[in-house]
Amino acid sequence: MGPGHAMTRRTGLLLLENSGGRLHLVPLDALRSVLLLDPGPAHHRQRTAECTALPSGQAMWVDLDEISPHVVPDRAVADVLTAFGVTGLQPADSPMLPEDRRATPFFGNLVDPDWLSVSLGGKCDSRCVFCFTEWIRHQPSLTFDQAIRALDEAASIAGLETVVFTGGEPTIRKDLPELVRHASGNGFKVVGLQTNGHRLAEPAYLDEILDAGVATVLLSLHGVRSETHDGIARRKGSFALALEALRAMSDRGKCLVSVNFVVCRENAHEAESLPDLVHGVAPAAEIRYSFPIVEGAAYDNVETTLPPLPLFADLVARARSRTTGTISVANVPPCVSSKLGLANTYALRQRRSMLAVSPFAALSTPRGEMSAKLEACHGCRFSDDCTGLQLAYLRRFPEAHRHIDTPSP
Repeated sequence: MGPGHAMTRRTGLLLLENSGGRLHLVPLDALRSVLLLDPGPAHHRQRTAECTALPSGQAMWVDLDEISPHVVPDRAVADVLTAFGVTGLQPADSPMLPEDRRATPFFGNLVDPDWLSVSLGGKCDSRCVFCFTEWIRHQPSLTFDQAIRALDEAASIAGLETVVFTGGEPTIRKDLPELVRHASGNGFKVVGLQTNGHRLAEPAYLDEILDAGVATVLLSLHGVRSETHDGIARRKGSFALALEALRAMSDRGKCLVSVNFVVCRENAHEAESLPDLVHGVAPAAEIRYSFPIVEGAAYDNVETTLPPLPLFADLVARARSRTTGTISVANVPPCVSSKLGLANTYALRQRRSMLAVSPFAALSTPRGEMSAKLEACHGCRFSDDCTGLQLAYLRRFPEAHRHIDTPSP
């Protein structure tokens, strides 16, 4: 064993970060040793690869010669993940903001971002069964001063002209209108809002938030019947409020509205008819079909919530045939969105261009949305714009390698 090497525990997996466009799962039992620190000189780097240990999240470097004979084949990925009890990475025990509340918890693209995402905190007046921010629901939110500093610092970056306020639910913050006014008055040409629409159903509040400068709204609507949507949101009356918000925004015509429908097992039977409902209320509204991000509540409910990608694609294709309006997808591999002929609104290239400020910034370990590429992904022309499939998906569906369509370069 050479200098800088240390023996690992004989349990767990390694997730290889980058090797010819693939991510590999490798049982630690198959490896003799790993390099725990940066290998340093370039000639050492050529013989090693960066890895993440599962489920601890510890970063490691491993000898490439040891990796290749032990890559888990696609047909065995689900069994291996199940055997090791991995559905992603274990949630952080305390995803807290920095102890110094004067600090601005930025992450993402700190060099040349195109847009800013401001998560004001995890608090929300719904409890959606797939909510990926569930784990920070009761953690400290951004302070008003932190949010203002983030806006001011981001506004000074050339080319960054879009900001989106998210949560949790941002409209439960009393200072949201003031934050929107600050953003729109300090260089941001587009101010967006992601919301469940409950507050926007109040005419006075809707007028206030639109007058403050909100130009785009992503509205959550997860069913075409109140029983379905309210059951998913776990809040009675949520469906009626969301529909009223959609109708009111359409009537005013002051903002671009997109309806976000997260496809899960509980609402899959209503996905196809969503355009009929949405365009009956708001003819100009766009529709986004999102695949669940397996984190938070979706991580906890993965066995009962996560749909197979072929079902998702089939439902979206059927919905598209029922409307001439704009439809997009999110959180799916680009091979899936490309086959559908639809824009992928949260592809890797967009995440690479995002600067964010969020309670997630201080998490000490990667989170449940960790993904891996399969052998079937090798040679795909979308490799540089894809992180693969979420580990929870790979564990849930042993046939996952048949759920993707990887076009050659």
